[in-house]
Amino acid sequence: MGKTKPRLVPTLNGSMDFSTNQMFLPSQIIFKIRIHFKNPLVDFGSPNQRLGSQNRLRNRAKRLVTILLLFGFSLSPISHLHSISLPKENWSVVLYGGIFSTTDLIPIVFRQKTDYKESYIGTIGVTRPLEYRIRWFDFLWEANVTKHFGEMKHWETNAFYIVKINRIYDSPISLSLGEGLSLASENPRLENKAKGYYLETGLQKDAIESRALLNYMMVEVSSYLPFERKTEIFLRVHHRSGIFGLYCPPDPNCGSNFISYGFRTAF
Repeated sequence: MGKTKPRLVPTLNGSMDFSTNQMFLPSQIIFKIRIHFKNPLVDFGSPNQRLGSQNRLRNRAKRLVTILLLFGFSLSPISHLHSISLPKENWSVVLYGGIFSTTDLIPIVFRQKTDYKESYIGTIGVTRPLEYRIRWFDFLWEANVTKHFGEMKHWETNAFYIVKINRIYDSPISLSLGEGLSLASENPRLENKAKGYYLETGLQKDAIESRALLNYMMVEVSSYLPFERKTEIFLRVHHRSGIFGLYCPPDPNCGSNFISYGFRTAF
């Protein structure tokens, strides 16, 4: 019986290219992995044994590629964090005044329909950008103090985050949406309504019961002044809401809206 001639199993030359473009990074990160196995496998076994050896080799190569990819993912965001910081003005002061509206938020925003009452607010606050962005969205936070005049006399403070689309299509116009909390010094009188018939709104079947602590939301359209790039004028809907029963009885909903006008300037 003659000797079995050694059989050289073909070498495995594998390559894999992986590329990702993360939306918050300024440049494309490319991972390239190429694995070369230079030493051939010498196999004296049966075809099934040779096939098993090849499969084990392929599995090891796949595991190595997976480990290297995970390692690259774990390091790449950390090493590029410095490149997503946005140079911005540190602080801005916000001043605005508004008038109470009995109309709900949706008709105000989408149909520009509103009915006013003789209740007013004056607000002063500060805002600051957060040091990151996603695509065309900027992120900020704002805190303000509000004084009520006219039919309501209480104080109110609001703190919220803002998502802003700044300078749409390189124009001076910006759109903003804010979400946070609003705390009044007392339960606002115009946010509560007893059962009965009212000349302005008709029959009120169920009483509206509000609370001092409600959700705060604002919708804003602003424009930079042409002669001062750090200053904006804006139209804002100052909105307190029970969020469909989260803060107050859900039917009917509690809350209030103030149509407001003001300005914001960096310092």
